[in-house]
Order: sequence, then structure tokens, then C-alpha cells
Amino acid sequence: MTGGKDHRIIDRPSSPARPRRSIRRLAGLAAATTLVLGAPVALGANNVPSQLPGAGVSAPPADSGVAPAPPVATPAAANTPAGVSLAFGAAGADVKSLQRKLRMKRIFVPVDGKYSAKTRAGVRILQRKWRLKATGIADAALLARLGLKVRAVASTPAAAPAVFVAQYIKVFPVSGPHVLTDSWGDFRASLRGQGHQGNDIMAARGVPVVAVADGTIKRLTRQETGLGGIWIWQVDNAGNEYYYAHLNDIAAGLDAGSKVTAGQQIGTVGNTGDARYGDPHLHFEIHPGGGSAIDPYKELLAADPQRGKSG
Repeated sequence: MTGGKDHRIIDRPSSPARPRRSIRRLAGLAAATTLVLGAPVALGANNVPSQLPGAGVSAPPADSGVAPAPPVATPAAANTPAGVSLAFGAAGADVKSLQRKLRMKRIFVPVDGKYSAKTRAGVRILQRKWRLKATGIADAALLARLGLKVRAVASTPAAAPAVFVAQYIKVFPVSGPHVLTDSWGDFRASLRGQGHQGNDIMAARGVPVVAVADGTIKRLTRQETGLGGIWIWQVDNAGNEYYYAHLNDIAAGLDAGSKVTAGQQIGTVGNTGDARYGDPHLHFEIHPGGGSAIDPYKELLAADPQRGKSG
């Protein structure tokens, strides 16, 4: 109803419960606003949550009776130890498993257990497909994403072959520019069917020939004799013998019984004997213990100061 100056307009409530619900909504809104703004809450500290939703996982109260949730493992931690990776040169079962996974992704690499250039290229293709850095290395994250469980010690590259160490000779017999070839067993017409029993070291005429070990001159000839022309036989202190053939000449003062030391000049390169119509070179043989000759190539190669130029 409408009143005059002395009357007020009074609205009749539709229901006595409505004011109470409105009051509760306002109280709840005030409490939420207070939590967000960080102000004290009038309802008491025990009613304030320790973390807001989305800020992380909080442990339930000790007296709640709810067991804490187990930690969630990341894919890398679940499958491979940190730092484990497979790279170029690796080999073994781990590499073969990686290759099978690549083929399942339609990246057709050979499944041979060898991390070759083809496998590295395949890993790069997959990394680009997944928008990862294309390193060509299958690191722990990539292996985990492929579902591969790699051992704590990843496959390692094959070990480099051991370096051969000369057992008989201490010094290379030609002291100057030369070319060494493994001519052991080669055909020689003058040998009448017998294979070549030494190695030829090609060098210019007059290049010094030196003793390969400490020892004694066993016998020699300064005059061309037989197939070797001018030659020297030396025996070392352990009884091993060495044959130097096709010499141009022999150092003055040397004779059978003369003591020599490794590196001492004993003659020069020539082409005497059955090499007289060929290029100058030293024919060299090793006879362990004074017995049959062996292929001296590995020994010579190990002592050769210019092995990169050898044939």
C-alpha cells in the first residue's frame, strides 16, 4: 500500500526462510574472500585449509585415517636411470631393442645391435618427429618414451684394438725415407716356387741401414754372393737372428763377431744380388731363436717411424 508523509512502505516477505539463506550465502562469500586475500578468518584457524586447490598435493592430517598417496614416478625414472643413453658406436641387446622400436615407428633401420650411422640417423628422424633436439643420441628421456628399460650401465662402444708392441726389433732397420710393404709369401721367380721369406723396404740407394737390436754380427759378405748380393746376418743377445740383404755396401770396421747396438749403422740400401735389375730396397727377415723365418711386417710396422706412409 502507499502511505503519506507519515507512512512507510513495507514489503511483505514471501517466506520466513529466505532471509536466513541469504545471510548464510553472504557469510560464505565473505569467508572465501577472506581466504583469497589472506586476511584472518573469524571462523577459527582449524577451519583454514593448508593449501589452496591446484597448489600441489598435500598430505592428509595424521588423525584423518586416510593413507597418503604414493609418489608418482616420471617416465624417465620408471624406465631408465638418469644419465643412461645409447649413442654412436654402442653395441649389444639394448641397441637391438632400440632398433626394433624404431622399426615399429616405421623408421627402417637394420636390427643388428650396432649403433651405426643408420641407427643414429633413425634416432634423429624420431627426435624431429617428436619435436625434440635432433642429437642422434637416445638419451634416458627418449628411451623412456619408447618404453625401453635400459640397464644401469649402457652398452659401450667396442674397445679399440690393442696396439701391437714389437717383440724382437727395437729400431726400424732403414733410417731414412722409405715405403714398407707386407710382401711375405709373394711370388719370386728366383726363389723357384718358394714364397718370399721377408719384407721389402723400398728406399733410395745409399739410405742408412741400422741394427734393429743389440747383438753381434754373425756373418757378412762385402762381395755379391747368391740371391742376397751383399748381406749381413746379425744375432741378438736372446739368440734371435736378422737378415739384411741387397745392401749397397757394409759399414767400415764391421766383421763377423763385431758387437753392434740398436740404431748403429751397419750398411746402406742397394739392389745387389737378384735385385740388381730392380729398385733399391732392403730385404729384411726375422728368425726367432735362429729358426725358421716369420712374417716381420707387424714388428716392422710397430717400429716404423713413418707408418702412415707404409703400404
